[in-house]
This record gives sequence, structure tokens and C-alpha cells, in this order.
Amino acid sequence: MFALFFQTGLGYSPLRSGLAVTPFALGVAVSAVIAGRLGRWLTVFGLAAVAVGLTAAALVLRQVGGDAAAWAAAGPLLVGGLGGGMVTSPNITLTLASVPVQLAGVAGGALQTGQRIGSAIGTAALAGVFYAVLAGTGRDYSAAVSDTLLCAAVVMLLALLLAVVELARRRSLGEQPAPTPRPEHHLHHI
Repeated sequence: MFALFFQTGLGYSPLRSGLAVTPFALGVAVSAVIAGRLGRWLTVFGLAAVAVGLTAAALVLRQVGGDAAAWAAAGPLLVGGLGGGMVTSPNITLTLASVPVQLAGVAGGALQTGQRIGSAIGTAALAGVFYAVLAGTGRDYSAAVSDTLLCAAVVMLLALLLAVVELARRRSLGEQPAPTPRPEHHLHHI
């Protein structure tokens, strides 16, 4: 939706549009490097950061247009990206940490399949929101991208709720978190 907003809505070139969302990608890259080693609470913090970043970007992009839009959204996108890296990397690590080595391939395949299905559904749903708002507002691209980001933030808040409930369930059952595997442990199993 960012590409549509920046290119069609604001007239940015494809390069400039890509550069406008680079803070999100940088945030993901930086936080993902260390996040896989830190545990489940980091995913909760990460989901909250994504929700805050997306909400802030939605509010900023509803108010700021033109050349200033990319600069105004850079900070919120960086926060969202940092949160995104805190979610993705630990989720994969923690999901596969308790899988027996004999089932690692099956579990990894199931995880990737679930991620692809979720990504496809999310992309379709958010595109639907974007175009519905665009049609309903007489082609107000700022409202369309803002409402789409707010919907994505709501999804992050639902994921945050599920993560907190899961942590509370584990705590009430007295479960200890699975040890976070170090990368060298995986190498001899591959």
C-alpha cells in the first residue's frame, strides 16, 4: 500500500517510494540480528512497537503530504521495523526450539506454509481496505493509507493479546521457557 500511496497518490518515482519505506526495512534488519536470542517477552514488546509504529505512521500520513510525507513517516516506520524484527526472528526460533530434530524439516515447512498463507491473506485484506477507502473518499490516498495502516495495527494488537495470553498460560502452568538455541547447535543437525 505504501507504493500505491507514494507513487500514485503523491507522485513519487519508484526509487523515491522505495527509499521512503527503507526505515522500516532497516529497523527489521537491525533488530532481527539480535532478537532471535532473547525470548518470548521480546515478541510481546516487538508486537507493541509494530502497533505503535504503524499507528503513528497512519496519523502522520493522514496529515502530512507531498515531499514531507516520507520524512514525516521515517521515524514511525523505523519503530515499526524495529518491532517487526523483534517478532519475526524470535517467533521462528521459539517455534522450532521445542521441535524434535527428526521433525525439524516438517515443522519448518509447516511454519513457512503458515507464514505464506497469512501473508497472502493479510495482503489481500489490506489491499481491500485501501481500495474501499479510496473509492469511498473520492480518491483520498492519505485517508486510504492511514486507514489501512490502522487496520494493520489492530491486527498487531490482536497478535499482542494472543502473545500475552500465551505467556500468562505458560506462567500459570509453571512452564519454563524453552532455552533459546544457539546457532552452532543447529549446524550439526543439518
